[in-house]
Amino acid sequence: MMHRVRTFIVTHLWWVVLIVAVVLLLAHSFSVQGIVVDTTSLVLLVLILISPFVAAIKKIKIGEFVAEIEPEEVKRVARQAEKSVPDRLSGDGHTPEISEPATAILTLAETDPVIALAKLRIELESRLRRLHLRIKQDVSTQKRLPPLTHVIRELAANEVFPSELGTALRDVIAICNRAIHGEDIRTVDARQITDVGIDLLGTLGDRLLDYAVTHPAETTTITLSERDEFQNARYRLTTVIPLVDKPKRQVYLLTQEELDAFFEGYSEFAEFAVALEKIS
Repeated sequence: MMHRVRTFIVTHLWWVVLIVAVVLLLAHSFSVQGIVVDTTSLVLLVLILISPFVAAIKKIKIGEFVAEIEPEEVKRVARQAEKSVPDRLSGDGHTPEISEPATAILTLAETDPVIALAKLRIELESRLRRLHLRIKQDVSTQKRLPPLTHVIRELAANEVFPSELGTALRDVIAICNRAIHGEDIRTVDARQITDVGIDLLGTLGDRLLDYAVTHPAETTTITLSERDEFQNARYRLTTVIPLVDKPKRQVYLLTQEELDAFFEGYSEFAEFAVALEKIS
């Protein structure tokens, strides 16, 4: 019995409050004796009446300020990001490291655009900090990570990527942050940001690979005799063939010339190197 009464009150609360408000308004208007309706009571009733609509408010405007990400701003940022990506990648052209998070972001964008933007921001920050760690080895020992704007500025200053790409990254991340913190964004605009954001992810992935293979972690000067020794030595190369049912580990004994031949077109093989050591 009590459950049914409680359900009735919750379901019809709007009408109950409305009827009470009308009765009090009439009593106040006609000065009915025995019923006193002061200003405070009226204000509280107004607040009760509008409270069901608070959750539906999408934008708040105070003067000229509107807590909304404007479509024109999204178009400008997306256009700038597209121009900053060297050769805009398609979804099928991404490496596995990029295609997996890209798929997750696009899937989220279908159901919850804001969560998709949050995921995009996390992925962008992860790759930016990995790049920054390559040029600033002392970063890993710092107690506090530098701000992301500082990271982007340093990467551009060290010519890891062009300043235009840095500007695009800052703007895309800024829109992600604003959406995460409650500013309203249209679904179509969120999708536009996720699309260009995935292209930016692909570009950062390329930069990570390029920087890794073109910037040695350490360089040491050696003698001419050491150079000749390395050039004439034989090497033990260990590789893995990642077959689905029976993956294999293989060992090769190769000269420097044979190593060169092995690694020529290496990316086309379904085989990857796991160890290389000089044996003679």
